Amino acid sequence: MLFHGAYILNEEPLVMGVLDYVVLSKIAEKHRNGPVYCLLHLTWNHAKVHKIIRKKIFLESLRRKGLTPLLITNSLEEDAYRRFFKVPGFHCNEYIYTDEKDYGVLNIEKKHDAVYAAQLMPFKRIELAREIDKIFVLTYTPGSKVGENNLPDLCPSMKHADYNRTWVDHVGKNRLFNQSKVGLCLSKEEGPMLASLEYMLSGLPVVSTRSKGGRDEYYNKDYCLIVDDNPAAVRKGVEELIARQIDPHYIREKTIEKLNRDRDRYVNLLSEYVRKDSHIILDPVQLRHKFFDKPKNNFVPIDKLWENQ
Repeated sequence: MLFHGAYILNEEPLVMGVLDYVVLSKIAEKHRNGPVYCLLHLTWNHAKVHKIIRKKIFLESLRRKGLTPLLITNSLEEDAYRRFFKVPGFHCNEYIYTDEKDYGVLNIEKKHDAVYAAQLMPFKRIELAREIDKIFVLTYTPGSKVGENNLPDLCPSMKHADYNRTWVDHVGKNRLFNQSKVGLCLSKEEGPMLASLEYMLSGLPVVSTRSKGGRDEYYNKDYCLIVDDNPAAVRKGVEELIARQIDPHYIREKTIEKLNRDRDRYVNLLSEYVRKDSHIILDPVQLRHKFFDKPKNNFVPIDKLWENQ
């Protein structure tokens, strides 16, 4: 999902998918008359009492301002907290907003045993990949100027790794993934981790450490390994998946199957909620096509949200 705006999922009633809490506050200030359903997707693991309580207080403040906010959780663990504290919403991983057409299996040479798409931030634990000789770290530093990425400065143990010096778009990412044999996910906690899905949509098997936030809900034992938090285990996991010679088209197809099941569930749960809340009937089939055929087409930047209202 994109920040600094909202996905307009339906016009009457107005239904928005939002990842940005600032945007939600702006919507509360400027929303038009009539029901406004705002589906808030989480950017980090919220399976903690203090975090879910803060979200409940925030969403209740929006409700007092006339919105109907729903908390959409990325993991079943998060959803258990949501249900315990009686926060309206449901469970559905934010992966559903990813356009699988941005990625694919390419018939090109494999240059790297592994690739790790990760910010230059400590929580990504890039150093756990230090025993992999042929590795590409696809990274960026949030807020940095172009060309300031410097992997060896952050991780001296990764001086042998190839890495990008400038920003790489989804076309470049897809090519880098296809030049690699395995994708890595080494953080202990975050949100669902988009790169985890991008790997699989590009046909890559995945080696992951145990994590909280939701990425493991898309893992399949046929092509994903969860290993211990140490460099030797990560290296051995990569070696095992390479030896399996898994069909990349199988990985991509199974991942898209999961995406489509979740998308169907998403529109059905949303339609049922709106029907019960306002007696308005939404067609799940039409919603499904509008939401997910070209999801980025539905995204409106925050400064344009009220142009036609």
